[in-house]
Amino acid sequence: MSLKKAMEILNTLSLPPFEYKVTEISQNTGINRTTVYRILCSLVDGDFLIRRTDTDKYKIGPMLYHIGSIYLDNFNFGTKVEETLGKIANITKESVGFAVREGDKVISIFEVETHQPFRMNYRPGAFYPMNRGCYGKCLMAYHDQERVAEILSSKKFEKHFPNTLTDPGEILDEYAKIREQGYVISDGETLSPSAVGVGVPVFNREGIVKGCMVIAFIKDPDYKARITSYLEILSENAKDLSKYMP
Repeated sequence: MSLKKAMEILNTLSLPPFEYKVTEISQNTGINRTTVYRILCSLVDGDFLIRRTDTDKYKIGPMLYHIGSIYLDNFNFGTKVEETLGKIANITKESVGFAVREGDKVISIFEVETHQPFRMNYRPGAFYPMNRGCYGKCLMAYHDQERVAEILSSKKFEKHFPNTLTDPGEILDEYAKIREQGYVISDGETLSPSAVGVGVPVFNREGIVKGCMVIAFIKDPDYKARITSYLEILSENAKDLSKYMP
């Protein structure tokens, strides 16, 4: 079984609607239908995938969840992060989350939305773009900027909302602004024009950014005052969290 082809299939199944028929996977990946079916059977045998007998569609299985949980357990500061996010959520009654950068990818690892009747639809394990939203902008702002410029030169971004950044020069300017002010704001860039996010980088004792902590909420007439208040809460808790960062 080709490992590369198996990864392409798994990547497809990680995208909405998260379950596909053999023909759909073949069309999305460009892999021969017979090859797709053979790989799917092997992945099902290993519990990496589940085949739904009622729809004949395939979806992610329990073994991948097991592997993902081990990845999460590798963050020995996880308990403290979850405790901190819960505390902030209780104070603000907003959606709160924490993301990290792995290589060139930004991934959410903890999310708390227990107080929100309207879900922001953040979820642990989701990857975030580098040009919009607090997670992507903050963590790429503190990434190697030569590497960032290289990535930007190879990408084209769609302007999903009026404030979504698409020009590489504007994105780099935004990163510089984030580093200078020490926080990030996402206003009408993602999810919906009314979604606002505020976030701060979380450093370790050596001054290396290890994550980004964010509060997300729905814009109202008083949202600018809320941004100021939430940034104070985030900054205070980020300093405490830094003691636990590796």
